[in-house]
Amino acid sequence: MEELIEKESASYERYEQLLIRRDVLKKEAYQHQLYYQREFGQLLVEVFEAKISCIEKKKIIAFCQQRLNRGLKVCQQEIDNYIEAVMAEYREQLNFMLETNKQLETNRLVSDLDFRKIKAAYYRLARQIHPDMVPALKGDKTIADLWNRVVAAYQGNDLKELEDLELLVNRYLESINYAHKEVVIPNIDERIFELNQEIEKIISTDPYQYKFLLMDKEAVSERKKDLEDELTDYRKYAGQLDEVIASFNIERIVS
Repeated sequence: MEELIEKESASYERYEQLLIRRDVLKKEAYQHQLYYQREFGQLLVEVFEAKISCIEKKKIIAFCQQRLNRGLKVCQQEIDNYIEAVMAEYREQLNFMLETNKQLETNRLVSDLDFRKIKAAYYRLARQIHPDMVPALKGDKTIADLWNRVVAAYQGNDLKELEDLELLVNRYLESINYAHKEVVIPNIDERIFELNQEIEKIISTDPYQYKFLLMDKEAVSERKKDLEDELTDYRKYAGQLDEVIASFNIERIVS
């Protein structure tokens, strides 16, 4: 029995460590995404805008050619209606990129010292009220609200808010006379396995992998050069497509 208790205790400790590690890695990945967007965000948007402009022009050419092949006239209004339908998804993607850039620009980057303080504060709070670590408090609405604020402050790099939340959490736990109890996590070994898989996925994919690019100044310069070259190629291609479109006799209705 003592051996079983020791095993369960060791498993819970490992589970707790992995939960915190997963959340910290997610946070670090988000930080890398912030830096990546600061470096390349505007260029990425410009390249995508140029790309969808070329796609739109190619679709116009295909539409015009199809109409002419069928012996039909080409009307600007028909082109506009067709393009509005077929390009909707691309424009949604562009709007998403623009909105993402806008949101990331408003989020703050912090010093290494503050980042360590933020992680430490999050770790302390998670051990007290993380819903996966302290299931006994899951039904408590106040705790749920406090935890949501913790997550938001952690994601927003708001150290002051996290420090304030520590006071609020401690006061509330005292007010309900809550003492941290031994926690039993069902299927804990399965959960540990799943957490390890999730962690492996985080560290082996973007945006976490951006950090290796961002650490290499030469690689950053090369990436920017590649994007600038791609943008130049798209703009040159767009000019060529404009010449083809201009060769069609497109009727324009004048109101």
